[in-house]
Amino acid sequence: MQGKNFLYEFYFKGHKTLDVGCGNGEFMRLDPVLIEGFDPNEKVVDQLRKEGLKASTGDGSHMNYPNDSFPRVHCRNVIEHLYPETAYAMLQESARVLSPHGLLILGTEVPTAKFWGTFGHTKPYPPGAIKKLLRRDTREEFDSITELECVGVLYLGHYFKTKFFYLLSSLVAYYLPMFRREYFIVLKKK
Repeated sequence: MQGKNFLYEFYFKGHKTLDVGCGNGEFMRLDPVLIEGFDPNEKVVDQLRKEGLKASTGDGSHMNYPNDSFPRVHCRNVIEHLYPETAYAMLQESARVLSPHGLLILGTEVPTAKFWGTFGHTKPYPPGAIKKLLRRDTREEFDSITELECVGVLYLGHYFKTKFFYLLSSLVAYYLPMFRREYFIVLKKK
């Protein structure tokens, strides 16, 4: 991985972290000592283990970890592949395994034609939908997840080869929705 991962540097560096839906382990490689992950794909997990990474097979609706065991949970490009019941269970389980005052950083693409052009994307979950689940009265078919609170949303713009243009696109994306490519919602356990 070239350059620095600003999310890792700002939120995860030096913290024991669970990577939900770790995929090929790109995020786990940033700190193989403190980051462990799980994924439903057994072949991918077997390869990660061969590389010495702490990976296990599982899904987000039943995390095989004790309560309050991670100060950080990372979940990027996963929730959009889940149906609402499974996405809700993943958020509940993430809250359960988070330590008090721990952070869940959840990232996904903003729905665009490119987003819907992928067979595996089942549903977009904009930040507002997730925030509604955190209210005492969600007005949703799901119970509130009151142990989490939203502390911020970050938007990223389109990739550019130069850092300056990438930063500029992200600043523009923060204020102009049409330039948004991806968002990260930062949730804190009370």
